[in-house]
Amino acid sequence: MDTNTNKNSYNFDYHQLLASWFSPSFPIGSYNFSHGLEAAIELNFIKDEFNLKNWIHHLITYGSGKTDCILLVNSYKGQDVNELAFALCSSKERWIETKQLGKAFCKNISENWGYNIKKNLAYPVAVSLAGLYFKIPLKHLVIAYLQSFVANLVNIGVKHIPLGQSAGQKILIELIPIIKNQALIYEECGINDIGNSAFIADLSSMYHETLKNRIYQT
Repeated sequence: MDTNTNKNSYNFDYHQLLASWFSPSFPIGSYNFSHGLEAAIELNFIKDEFNLKNWIHHLITYGSGKTDCILLVNSYKGQDVNELAFALCSSKERWIETKQLGKAFCKNISENWGYNIKKNLAYPVAVSLAGLYFKIPLKHLVIAYLQSFVANLVNIGVKHIPLGQSAGQKILIELIPIIKNQALIYEECGINDIGNSAFIADLSSMYHETLKNRIYQT
């Protein structure tokens, strides 16, 4: 059973928790994972600001971003979806990504935030259980999770295409209302609503395993 390891735990404001957990300074190593984006750039699927925005938009609307959010939501509501989260990974590297991020997230939550969270959790499941424990409203948890996912991909695109920092900010600004809208949709979704049509992104993730020269783990 998950327990609090610190009887004198602080009464955190959930806005501060979200800002901390999804900050680049939170040590889970998300900058090591491109989610197949590095391979997509190498294959010339993504060449500019327009391509990158559409790629990310598709991921959060029809791809792995959607899947992860629905898993997070249903885990938060009490369903055991951890094995399903691993099973739905479309490639070996996607499996590694969610496992490593989940492991690092759980390690930091347990050691530094006073919550003895379960181990061996997929990343969205780990976030959901921590969010539930600290009483973060589900809507805000999903929005923050999805925005962090988007921000990481934008940052990789800025560095690897490359694009200017201003172009990256424009992409993020254009996607912010879409992030909120999709998060509100996913908040009401059940497991049967999971579906993926981001095939090129999935294939790019598989192809990334074969790259001889690469910067990112996935």
